[in-house]
Amino acid sequence: MQAFSGQCRVFFLMISVLGVFTLSACTDELPVSAAPPPIKVNVHTVAERTVPIGGHYPGRTVGSKEVQIRARVEGILIRRTYTEGQAVSEGQLLFEIDAAPFEVALNRAKAQLAQANASLSAAQRRWNRAEELIKTNSISRRELDDTESDLEFAKAAVQLAEAEVQAADINLGYTRVRAPIAGVTSREEVSEGSLVGPSNSLLTTITQLDPLWINVSLPDKLVLGIREMIERGEAAFTDGKKEVEVMLGSDDLYPYLGQINFTESAIDSRTGTVQIRAIIPNPDGKLLPGQFLRVKLHGLMSLNAIVLPERAILQGAQGTYVYKVVEGNRAEIANVVLGMDAVDGVIIESGVTAGDVVVVDGVSRIQPGAVLEPSETKKPPSQAEGKVVNQEEGDTPTASESESEGSPQ
Repeated sequence: MQAFSGQCRVFFLMISVLGVFTLSACTDELPVSAAPPPIKVNVHTVAERTVPIGGHYPGRTVGSKEVQIRARVEGILIRRTYTEGQAVSEGQLLFEIDAAPFEVALNRAKAQLAQANASLSAAQRRWNRAEELIKTNSISRRELDDTESDLEFAKAAVQLAEAEVQAADINLGYTRVRAPIAGVTSREEVSEGSLVGPSNSLLTTITQLDPLWINVSLPDKLVLGIREMIERGEAAFTDGKKEVEVMLGSDDLYPYLGQINFTESAIDSRTGTVQIRAIIPNPDGKLLPGQFLRVKLHGLMSLNAIVLPERAILQGAQGTYVYKVVEGNRAEIANVVLGMDAVDGVIIESGVTAGDVVVVDGVSRIQPGAVLEPSETKKPPSQAEGKVVNQEEGDTPTASESESEGSPQ
């Protein structure tokens, strides 16, 4: 019995040893897990440069002059001489008011002037005789004074009559309503045959189209930021000219620049914007009052700026950041402070410096410490190629980013 137990122990021991060797052999045959391949990304080496700043902002055109045409005398409107909506020149006849009553008034005033002149002549003759008679004491001193007073009254009467003639002549001229400026007319507000007058009748409106004004609403932070940058010497307008350029459509650039001629001194509390106004040539009449446009500050340059495209900028729990390529081609997070918009991206106030290598394409596939296979972009990346990626929303790249990510692979 004991011999049988010993044989069993030897048997089980052999089985165990055999199992260990078998397991060891199987283990040696398992493949070792390989390190993940480097992630192919496009990068940009940061450099300071002078860049245009400011994006496109909404603007609306208004006539540089808009004049209400009203009757200046009361009368019956007998004729309109212009075509509604047409361009008119300065001084062009627009309306005629019945002139007959005013012609009569002018003739009456002229007759009164003639009467006053006759009275003046008589008074002058009396004064001349009185001067001779006083020398021989034929009249008293009082009679001489009365004659002199009559002469002065006659002279004043003539001046009054002349003024009445002038007023009547002006009123007669007001019966022919003329354009005070060149521009485009609106529709007729009062029909022919209506009684019009200076207190109640708007006849039409003339809007000057060349030049035009453009009213633009700029964010208050943008305006304040520009002022601070200019004061610090970090920004300037080219040649000192404060100009704007106008986009009529997505890619339709208006051929003339506008000149900023007014900036509101206060911020609109309702919209948080500051109004500026620019005057712009419109010789071809391509722009119309009330037209909405996209306006950009022209020639406003940020000096020695660091600019990155929006698609390179991420937002997460740790704030706003980018990925830098550091030693060993590894990805490292760099928190950044964003400045103003530039034409080809966003100005970086702090967080990266000249010489840093920043990932611009492929950011949604990177984690801190990941090994990268960087490929340098040939030119400064453009803002138009992508938008900000928010990693907390699933790291979904934009369509343009997806295209650029596929290129290095």
